[in-house]
Amino acid sequence: MSDTTKTPMTCTCGRLRMASRRVSRIYDRHLAPAGVGIAQFGLLATILSNDGASVTTLAAILEMERTTLTRNLQPLEREGLLRIDQGADQRTRAVRITDAGRAVLKKGRPLWLEAQRAIETSLGPQHLAALHECLGITLELVPEG
Repeated sequence: MSDTTKTPMTCTCGRLRMASRRVSRIYDRHLAPAGVGIAQFGLLATILSNDGASVTTLAAILEMERTTLTRNLQPLEREGLLRIDQGADQRTRAVRITDAGRAVLKKGRPLWLEAQRAIETSLGPQHLAALHECLGITLELVPEG
């Protein structure tokens, strides 16, 4: 092991991304029987809660670039889990969940809960609460880029 791999990373973004990847792998593993990963599951859940919202509105809710969201929606649309319709005017598109998308969420919900419990077991309730508090503070105080 080189000296650089022993040195703790001090870049906040890097540490957040590493933690995110590690936690995402746990959720992905649990959600695999539903045929989606945590990113797709989260998108479908957000669409269900905001059915018919525009791509721009969903991007704002998810704090994503609109073009990135559009790229992430395309495979879900191809798989028939959502559809993208004409919006209120020619310039907007409304995203709607399909029955197949609802079925994936229904199958995935207990698997997602298992992943949640696995994370809580790993961190313990106190550390999980502290993490949620810290992330909430981060979202509140760090300005949008």
